[in-house]
Amino acid sequence: MSIPNKLIQAAVAAALFAAATGQLPKFIQQVRVAQYQLLKESQASKWGKTMLLPVKK
Repeated sequence: MSIPNKLIQAAVAAALFAAATGQLPKFIQQVRVAQYQLLKESQASKWGKTMLLPVKK
């Protein structure tokens, strides 16, 4: 079984568990927060500075 399939199975199991315990809205909110954090961390402003060639005058 490949890694993406295992991740999907884990996500489905977590969602089913959250639904069974009445915590599905909280679980969904936590997923949204995690997605937002990943988006903010992947923005170009977090990347290193590019090396520019010297300007000849």
